[in-house]
Amino acid sequence: MNGLMVKLYAKTASFRDPGAQLYHDTVPLPPPSTIVGIAGAALGLSFEDALSFFKENKILLGCTGKSNGKGKDLWNYIKIKSKAFTHAIILRNFLFDITVDIFFACEKTEIVSKLYTAFSDPVYALTLGNSDELAKVCSLDIFENIEARPKKVLKNTWAPEDLSKKLNIDWDTVKKSKINVTLKPLMVKSLPCDFETDSNGVRKATKYRNITFIGENHILQTETDTFLFDNQCVPMMEIN
Repeated sequence: MNGLMVKLYAKTASFRDPGAQLYHDTVPLPPPSTIVGIAGAALGLSFEDALSFFKENKILLGCTGKSNGKGKDLWNYIKIKSKAFTHAIILRNFLFDITVDIFFACEKTEIVSKLYTAFSDPVYALTLGNSDELAKVCSLDIFENIEARPKKVLKNTWAPEDLSKKLNIDWDTVKKSKINVTLKPLMVKSLPCDFETDSNGVRKATKYRNITFIGENHILQTETDTFLFDNQCVPMMEIN
């Protein structure tokens, strides 16, 4: 199995929790559906076609990354109610100064090469969230012979299951730190991972999956499967 790592940077980014309404919180990293959309933009595909591309080729995807802070923004938007236009205000959280490594792996060498070519010269602008949150491709790296590697320590990544009962604080690492450490709880979200589009072009989620977002200073009670990209072990999932 071959793999591709795409390093992206953006000044701001936001990955909305789809369950939020008037308060739009953000998860710390692009979830699986967002990664499919980013790859689709690079390939010049609609989201629906990109989703089919990932399914047909059994592409694995994963992500690591970190931001340097969070902020809040107010959005004024127009909504239609009983054929009348009304205004409403949304409070939206966003991430600041974010670097993300997106990983792809596939048994088909030509698919990895196709993704590499697409990210080298994207058809559409790449964004980390909203259309104005443009992302820069910092580097691209192809890896050969990607292997599964069980790990207990994961940092700044997400895993495709609920690990909330399997993760503990890594107190040994915390005690060895030479600076004050803020311990942040992990985050588990039920996020859409498959969709269907009706005749009017309206997209609807048809399948959800628990995704655990892991920061720093956590350790698993038991090992979980990851994939080794040089010196990085990344949990990955397949869209199916």
